[in-house]
Amino acid sequence: MERKIAFDILNQIEQKGAYSNLAVNEALKKAGNNADGAFVRRIVYGVLENRIRLDYYISRFLKSHIDQVKRKTLNLLRMSVYQILFMDAVPDYAAVDEAVKIAKEELVHQDGFVNGVLRNVIRNKDSLRLPDPKKDPLKHLSVRYSFPEWMIRYLSGGYGQEFTERFLASAADVPPMTVRVNRLKTTPEELRRELEGEGFEVLPGRNSENALQIRGRDALSAKGFEEGRFTVQDEASMMAVEALDPRPGDTVIDLCAAPGGKTVYAGERMENRGRIIACDLSASKLDIVRRTAEKHGVTTLECEARDATERKEEFLGLADRVLCDVPCSGLGVIRRKPEIRYTKSMEDIRKLCRVQYRILENGASYLKPGGVLVYSTCTVSPLENQQLIDHFFKKHGQAFEEVFRKQYSPASDGTDGFFICKITKKS
Repeated sequence: MERKIAFDILNQIEQKGAYSNLAVNEALKKAGNNADGAFVRRIVYGVLENRIRLDYYISRFLKSHIDQVKRKTLNLLRMSVYQILFMDAVPDYAAVDEAVKIAKEELVHQDGFVNGVLRNVIRNKDSLRLPDPKKDPLKHLSVRYSFPEWMIRYLSGGYGQEFTERFLASAADVPPMTVRVNRLKTTPEELRRELEGEGFEVLPGRNSENALQIRGRDALSAKGFEEGRFTVQDEASMMAVEALDPRPGDTVIDLCAAPGGKTVYAGERMENRGRIIACDLSASKLDIVRRTAEKHGVTTLECEARDATERKEEFLGLADRVLCDVPCSGLGVIRRKPEIRYTKSMEDIRKLCRVQYRILENGASYLKPGGVLVYSTCTVSPLENQQLIDHFFKKHGQAFEEVFRKQYSPASDGTDGFFICKITKKS
């Protein structure tokens, strides 16, 4: 049952572009207590995190090019080879037998082909090797960490070899469960005692005094989550709001507010005094922002469905603080959504940069003299981060001043890959 669920999820991700975390959660919810969720997650995320490597090994045992293998058949081979090579607790025969069963039920005349390839892999698995790092270092890194070669070249060009390889390695790490304390309802000390009383292991955050790391169980099952005393949020995401430093009485414009984590954190820090204008292109996503704010006791929210790339005259010079948490390539959250490495391209990044820059320019125009803007992304893409900010200051440096910029990385900071730049408007 679990292998069939994993097979369906992998096909959904590849064929429909579904996000892995949403697809996995939805499938397991539908299966209820009948499925071993940990086993399903291990297979799905194992395949996504190692897809290029798995394809490299599978190719050795094909008579034709791997691109000629039907997508569903290839996904079945990937998940089965992953079990054979990476899951010691799974007997080889079990991986093969279950794969053949799925092939007979779901694929037309593919069971013999699947059986033959997998048995070949088992016979030769001790001889499988990565590409030679001396002869082809780029190919070696691509296969070893399952990142496309273009992405490795791109990151190396922006950050150098050392940063890039540490980032590639960190993509396989399990991110910590980090929560943000809602100080409108509790304190870090009180919440820690409450969670420990429910059986959670609780550690302090690394970057924010309002962060706690939760171990042992899913924090979403805790009473405090349902009652809005905390929410799940990566620390780098929190740091964007802390850099913005919204204060009681401020007027804050959040130009890309959904799903609302940063917006609500701003309201909490403002102690429900002032004004937050939460904008997003999607009206339905703004409903999520409203519900999140209500759950956390934030009452100063105004929501407006609008395209942040289009300048609004009424906003000019209105805001004490502007948050531009722009849509981005998401390369910084690959350890949470490993499929991103296969779905993005340089053309996607270039298109995003044009959108990001328009949002940044608009956000800057909304500031009062002396006001603060934070530009943030959840990516480690140089074009979307450092280079975009450099371009902004070449054009607008006379009117604005950079306070600081920081590139967070899973390898160095233990957070998602996140970029934050704090800008002020000169008086």
